Amino acid sequence: MENSFEEKLSFWNSRANLGFLAGSNDGVLKSLEMTEIQKYIKSGMRILEIGCGNGVTAMEVIKNFNVDVLAVDFAEQMIADAENNYNKVKDSMAGKAQFKVMRVEELDSIKDQFDMIYCERVLINLATWNEQKDVLIKIAALLKENGIFCMCENSIEGLAGINEFREKVGLDAITPPWHNRYFQEAELDSFAEEKYLTLTEKNNFTSTYYFLSRVVNATLAKRTGEEPSYDSPVNQLAFSLPPIGNFGQTKLWIWTKK
Repeated sequence: MENSFEEKLSFWNSRANLGFLAGSNDGVLKSLEMTEIQKYIKSGMRILEIGCGNGVTAMEVIKNFNVDVLAVDFAEQMIADAENNYNKVKDSMAGKAQFKVMRVEELDSIKDQFDMIYCERVLINLATWNEQKDVLIKIAALLKENGIFCMCENSIEGLAGINEFREKVGLDAITPPWHNRYFQEAELDSFAEEKYLTLTEKNNFTSTYYFLSRVVNATLAKRTGEEPSYDSPVNQLAFSLPPIGNFGQTKLWIWTKK
């Protein structure tokens, strides 16, 4: 049975006090995402972050760039924590941020346009492709001409690539969390054909990391009878290596508004 909106809201509100790990238990993956997204940011941009959680990424962005960020999330406790954290450090930031409670389905209520929009594993919280597509159309309307949408989300094909290797070494398959609906890449290809946005790049930036963390590190941990640690030396090493292959479930789709 499909999980209700209230269940998902309660889940994310309960994670608000986890600091850097509020959005994911995998801190290395979170760092990879933030590092990669910032490669597309330039000072002077007006930016929208969708699904900002407790503001970890937004805070990193305005620390490093003179930009104006509107960051929205549907979890009230996440936004409360983000505002509290921001108020402590805002005077030392290069840019500025505003945090607002908002569901992704309400994006069309924003009366502004942006040079850049980004998200990190947010749209996969929607239950169906039709819901996801509807939000993608709303995002397209919020971009300025030549604006960029950095869509950091998970694909079922990327997960299948990892599970193929896990099976070969006797590991159980990884399944998506209960609250997620991973994208099928054919869906995004079909959306690109509709010309709301132009797909200019698909960045498999997590490929090396997922292979080493979910296959190599997990295998080594199994052989010693331990649970694999997100902070293991293997995972830390993977952070600094370039992406090879197509093994990562988390990808970065780069869309532009032409």
